[in-house]
Amino acid sequence: MPEPVDRARSLRRNDWVAFALAAVVVAGAAAYWWMRRTPEQPPPAQPSALAAPETPAVVEAPPAPVGPDRTRALLEAISPDAAVRRALADGDVVRRWVVVTDNLAEGASPRKELSFLGPSQPFSTIRQGARAVIAPASYARYDGFADLVSRVDARAVAAAYRALHGVAEAAYRALGYPKASLDQVTARALRRVERAPVPEGDVEVQRDGGVWTFADPKLEMATAVEKHLVRMGARNERLVQAKAREIEELLGLPASAEAASQKR
Repeated sequence: MPEPVDRARSLRRNDWVAFALAAVVVAGAAAYWWMRRTPEQPPPAQPSALAAPETPAVVEAPPAPVGPDRTRALLEAISPDAAVRRALADGDVVRRWVVVTDNLAEGASPRKELSFLGPSQPFSTIRQGARAVIAPASYARYDGFADLVSRVDARAVAAAYRALHGVAEAAYRALGYPKASLDQVTARALRRVERAPVPEGDVEVQRDGGVWTFADPKLEMATAVEKHLVRMGARNERLVQAKAREIEELLGLPASAEAASQKR
């Protein structure tokens, strides 16, 4: 996704990717608000003693409920940082989480969902002779977030994901993928982050009309996810990738997730 030339304009709508990972690593946590809004189902009626026996239908069991105290404990164990909790508490978290995860897995930009979480400072460049390269100050906008991600307790994320898996998967399927696998889309999202290119040295950019584009054709042809990770800078990108890898290993997500999309 190219960057506007005008440095005075904040890029909050474009620089979403740092917080996209947060949406992934707190995957099951969002289910807490989903459960609070979902009305309780009445117990099934008891069959009459005079009724003829029927062959039981095979139905998919509803997600097992998790009490609010347990859910709160699962969330609080993930990270002590206020920024993570603010992200969870803002708006329709379940819908935002599943949309962001799906977009991230596909390499698409979920900036519409996360524009309010973008960095406050604009993208910037410096000159090196005849070349323009991304400025260190532009990378530094993500230092705080990368440090936050590095402090996330991956074991707590895995515990929350497993405990709240059923209701989180139900929310994802409600997007229109009735037979989709939450594990598969989460694995694809995490692997998209893990495998993004990490350029060594300065990253040259160039003006194309009114926008900044990467001078390297391979970077310019990358997905929006990969481009935004590159804009975080090598130090921050590696921190985020390491945490994504740690979480994926603890979750034991399916190796065939990338090839076997179960969307219907």
